[in-house]
Amino acid sequence: MSLSGFRGMLLFLMVSLIPVTAHPAFGQEAVPERITGELVLTGQHLMEKSVTVVKEGVLILEAGARLQVAPDAALTVHGTLRINGLEGKPVEISSADGTKWKGITMLTGAQGVINNGRISRAEKGISVLAARIEILGATISGSETAIHLVREAVAEIKGVRFTGNKVGLAAEMRSTGEISGCLFKDNNVGLGIASGATPAVKGNRFVGNNLGVQVLQRYPGKIEGNIFEGNKVGVRLYQNGPDTIVEKNRFENNSDAAVLALSYTSPVIRNNYMTGGKYGIYANQFSSPLIVDNVIREMEQAVHLNKKNVSQLKGNVVADSGVGIFCDFSSYPLIRDNLFSGNGTHLKLGKFQSSDWESRAGSKNFVLETAARQRSRNPRLGQGPKEFPEAVNATGNWWDEKTLKEMTEKGGDADISTLYDGHDLPEVTYEGFDEENYLLDKILYLPALETEPETAGLKGWEGTADELAPGL
Repeated sequence: MSLSGFRGMLLFLMVSLIPVTAHPAFGQEAVPERITGELVLTGQHLMEKSVTVVKEGVLILEAGARLQVAPDAALTVHGTLRINGLEGKPVEISSADGTKWKGITMLTGAQGVINNGRISRAEKGISVLAARIEILGATISGSETAIHLVREAVAEIKGVRFTGNKVGLAAEMRSTGEISGCLFKDNNVGLGIASGATPAVKGNRFVGNNLGVQVLQRYPGKIEGNIFEGNKVGVRLYQNGPDTIVEKNRFENNSDAAVLALSYTSPVIRNNYMTGGKYGIYANQFSSPLIVDNVIREMEQAVHLNKKNVSQLKGNVVADSGVGIFCDFSSYPLIRDNLFSGNGTHLKLGKFQSSDWESRAGSKNFVLETAARQRSRNPRLGQGPKEFPEAVNATGNWWDEKTLKEMTEKGGDADISTLYDGHDLPEVTYEGFDEENYLLDKILYLPALETEPETAGLKGWEGTADELAPGL
C-alpha cells in the first residue's frame, strides 16, 4: 500500500472512532443547560439534558413555542419562568419520545407566570417549593402529578384543565393561594390537600374522577361553589375539624358518595345540593359532621351515620331516596327541623344500633380489639360516649302527610311504616360476640312539626349548575 493510501486508511479509522453526538432534528434548536441571563424561545426546541435557570436568569417561552424534553431531563427554576401562550396559540411542553420526563421545579424565591401552556407526560408537571406561581388557562395531562405545591408555595391557579393524571393538584405543607375556575377530569385524584395547606377551592368542576377532592387532616378552609359530577366520591374528608367547610356545591351522580367523612372528622356540610348515587353524606369511623340546610335527594341512602355518630342534622330536605337517614353502631345524632318527603324509609336503624348491648356488654373493648388486629394507633380510639340513650330522637321534624297521619293515629310508640327500628326487629344477636339477645333501639318521632318548615333546604340559591358558573 502506498504512503498516501495508508494515511487515508488511518484517517478513516480515526474518524470512525470519534463519538457522534445526537443533534436536534431539523427545525429544532437545543436549549442550553444553564440560563444565566434572559433567554427567549420561539418555534421548536429540544431539551436534551436537564436545564437550570439560575437566580438571575429568566426563561421566556413565547406563544406557539414547542419544547420537547428528553426522558430524564428536568427544568429547575431558581429565577423566573414565563410562558406567554395565547388561547389559540399555546406553548407546548412534552416528552420527546412519548415516555415521561421529570417536569418543572420552582425552588425557593423563584417566580413563574404560565399562560396557556400545555404540559403533558411528566412525572410532576410543575412542582413548587416556597415559590410564587400564577397558572392561567393551562392544560396539564397524562402526568403522575400535574401540579404539586410541595411546601409554602403561593399559587394562583385559574382556568386550568387537569385531565388524565394520577393526581391533578396536590397541595401540602402550608401552601396557600386560590384554585378557581378549573376542570379536573378523569384523574385518579382531582385535588388533594394535606399537611396544613390552605388553598381556597372555589368555582371548579370535578368530573369523572375516582376522588374529586381529598382532604387529609386539618384544613381550615372552604370548598365552595364547585360542581362534582360523575365521580366515584365527590369529597373525601379524613380527620378534619369543624373549620373545614363544604358549602354551596352541587353534587350530581357521584356513584359511591357525594361527601365521605372518615376517622374522627367533624366538618361543616351546609347549603349543598346532592342528587343521584349511593350515598349523599357517608360519615363513618366516629365522624360527626354538622349537616345543615342541604337538599339531598334520589340516593340509595341520603345520609349514612355509623359508629358512635353524634352529628347534628338541621334544616335539611331529605327526599325521594331509598333511605333518608341510616344510623348504626350506637349513633345518636340530633335530628331537628328537617323535611322528609318521598323516601321509601325516612329513618332506619341498623342491627348494631342497640343501647341495650352498650349497657350490658359495651363496645369499647370490641373497638380496641379490632383496632389492635388492624394495628391502628389512633389515640382517640378509646374515647367516645359512655352513656347511650334508649332511642334515636327524631322529634321536631316534618314528615310527609301519609307518615304524619299514621303517627297521629297510632301515637308516639308504634310501628310506623316509613321508620325502621325496634318495632320491626325487636331483638338482635351478634355472631361471634356472644349468644345473648339484645333489644334494638327505637325512634322517637312525636311531637312532629305540623307544617312544612319554610327554612328547610338551600339558602340563597336554587341548586342549579348555572348559578355556580364555574369555568371550563
